[in-house]
Amino acid sequence: MCSIGDDVFENESDKLMPLEETILSKTCIKCRTEPPCIVLRNKDSYCEACFLAGTTHKFKALLGKSRLIRPKDRVLIYHKVGHPSTALLHFLRAGLDLSTPKKLRFEPVVLFIDDQYHLSLDERLELLKAVEQEIKSFGFKGNFVSFAEYVSNPAKIDELILSSDLQITQDDQMKLSASITKKCTTTSRKDIEDLLRRRLLLDVSKSRSCKFIFTPEISVDTASQLLTNISLGRGSHIPNDTGFCDDRDNDVKILRPLRLFDMKELVLYNEINNSKPLSIRQPEVNPYSSVQDLMKKFVSDLQVNFPSTVNTILKTGDKLAVAESGPLKCKMCQGMLLKKSFLLTSEDSTNFSHLVSTRSTDNTLSRQVRFRNVMDEFDNGMFDSSGLCYACSKISDYLL
Repeated sequence: MCSIGDDVFENESDKLMPLEETILSKTCIKCRTEPPCIVLRNKDSYCEACFLAGTTHKFKALLGKSRLIRPKDRVLIYHKVGHPSTALLHFLRAGLDLSTPKKLRFEPVVLFIDDQYHLSLDERLELLKAVEQEIKSFGFKGNFVSFAEYVSNPAKIDELILSSDLQITQDDQMKLSASITKKCTTTSRKDIEDLLRRRLLLDVSKSRSCKFIFTPEISVDTASQLLTNISLGRGSHIPNDTGFCDDRDNDVKILRPLRLFDMKELVLYNEINNSKPLSIRQPEVNPYSSVQDLMKKFVSDLQVNFPSTVNTILKTGDKLAVAESGPLKCKMCQGMLLKKSFLLTSEDSTNFSHLVSTRSTDNTLSRQVRFRNVMDEFDNGMFDSSGLCYACSKISDYLL
């Protein structure tokens, strides 16, 4: 029988206990002298100076530990609306302005993608102007591109990237929808849009001679993505989709410098530095309409009462790796295709189960003959994905 909840723990602290009442320390746990004004993880209290020093060190340590970026490299910064993106711009500005050996020495190129199609045309125009002003306030020059125009004309990427006055219309949502069949589910639609958005970032990077891309995912986003990958059959892509570095493309690497930060840290960081992030009207989302939204709700709700949830998921994900992969890559997501072996994988098992449950049975044949026919049909490559991974083979039919 299951022993969860029984007395199987030697120490009471080993259990995943719910959130308890906060007990503030009288002094900062870092400097031990100043009174604390910030509490993180419901137990760690910091003064303002130690909090800023700790967040800055966490950001730079993650970049420095990888040792990927070299001086004078160009880095594309994917800018979005919200606290994480604003904090990322402030981290970069502060690091570039330093006069110490720890100064950031790469060249940022900021990009904003117009894909807020739940807003009206006037709201989107005002948002573009506000984003341009926000980027300029940090001393950077913004680049803008329309997501719908890219999906319609991906070959004209150089013409679509503008520094200002991006041309948008009310029909952009229709252009995007026209590229995906109507029978597509919400889960598959979000998966397709994420793949197209990733392809857009890579194309813009190559157009602007950038070797790296910074994206503003935080810890809860990464944890939700990890569970989403498992649910959608992208388990072999977890190291690239949730790790610090996504190196699937041969020329451009996608980095996640904020993957260890939570939203509270970045909100407090922006508040202390008087950075005012932009805010927009959020769309009404049914959390049960797609796997992506359901996983994010599940992780966020669990994190409220169990503060170690996200950290546990991230640490578990960091230990996952693909044992054996072939030399070929998926044509859609660029994920490595697993090597074929005599042992059945979970993908093979799923496909075989689908075959035997949907195939009509000819009762005039003996059981041995029916079994041999099923095995021959399966071995002859009925489920050949033609260079696609399992998850991409399920959504490729929805693309027009």
